[in-house]
Amino acid sequence: MPTTKDVIISVLGTQKYDGQDDVNRVELITDGTLTHDGDKYRISYLESEMTGLEGTQTTFEIERQRITLTRTGAVNSQMIFEEGRRHESLYDVGFGALLIGVRARKVQSSLDEHGGKFRMEYTIQVDNDVSAVNRYEVTVREA
Repeated sequence: MPTTKDVIISVLGTQKYDGQDDVNRVELITDGTLTHDGDKYRISYLESEMTGLEGTQTTFEIERQRITLTRTGAVNSQMIFEEGRRHESLYDVGFGALLIGVRARKVQSSLDEHGGKFRMEYTIQVDNDVSAVNRYEVTVREA
């Protein structure tokens, strides 16, 4: 039976576009929920104006070898991260959708029912060209 609790979520994200030296960095600390259901963990929170995704619900579903990132609301997308595998997804930004490829280089998790961390590093490909390298590190602790 699933259990859900209130948590504090810290997200550190970096993005480096191909051919550019600058690294975009986003840090977010927000309230959210942690749901534990067997071997799965689900982290969910509302995005803020600071991330540019205001009005969007973000959910990470963490399984043994796979993390699924789903966004619904102002932005709609689902991306699947499995080390060494490429997945395609539609990224809908409200005025159109892009078909993107996502290839995870690293997926790690040390979550349990009390919180913990998970990380992922991946490339985003548009038209089969790498356009950005992204890293997320998410820390979850009980509220």
